[in-house]
Amino acid sequence: SRLPESIEKGLDILAKLGIELRGHESNLRVCVQETKDLLSVYTDDEILNIRQMTDPTMTKAMQFLGKLEVMASQTMPKLFPHVTQQIIHLSILHGMSPVSPIGFVHLGSFIAKFGDISGGYHY
Repeated sequence: SRLPESIEKGLDILAKLGIELRGHESNLRVCVQETKDLLSVYTDDEILNIRQMTDPTMTKAMQFLGKLEVMASQTMPKLFPHVTQQIIHLSILHGMSPVSPIGFVHLGSFIAKFGDISGGYHY
């Protein structure tokens, strides 16, 4: 399979766009908690009303992150939650994109995986 090569190319492209994911293979529980902490300062209404992403560089980065998230879930599971975290972080900072909901859905599934089903449904 050429999937590992594709992931490496995706990581290279993201690094050129200013998003470095190498070396960030965090523990799932830590990554989920950091993301929940990031979101805790926003109300649900604030998150739902975040502007649309307009920066073409960030839009392209989000497209790569969306593809990378699928590939990482299959071959680099320790990278997977960090990609999800980056999708949510960029969505909060730069606006929502078509990839943003994917990050929130995966965050919800991670939360549910730890036994908080209602917390998982929140996202």
